[in-house]
Amino acid sequence: MTEFIKQMKDLGEEFLETLKHKTKLSTIFDLYTEKVIPTFVSEKDLKKYYSKKMEEVNDFIDKL
Repeated sequence: MTEFIKQMKDLGEEFLETLKHKTKLSTIFDLYTEKVIPTFVSEKDLKKYYSKKMEEVNDFIDKL
């Protein structure tokens, strides 16, 4: 029983560590997409790009 509790505690710690890491990556990505990309790409071009990508994603989903 003690071993089980220890394993659950370790699993919880690993989960929290993974969550922290993913949160940091998400924050860095959000910062990059919100601050860095717009400095060298116009908003109009970004809208066209994301619109095209969304069409590709929708086509892919439809094919499934």
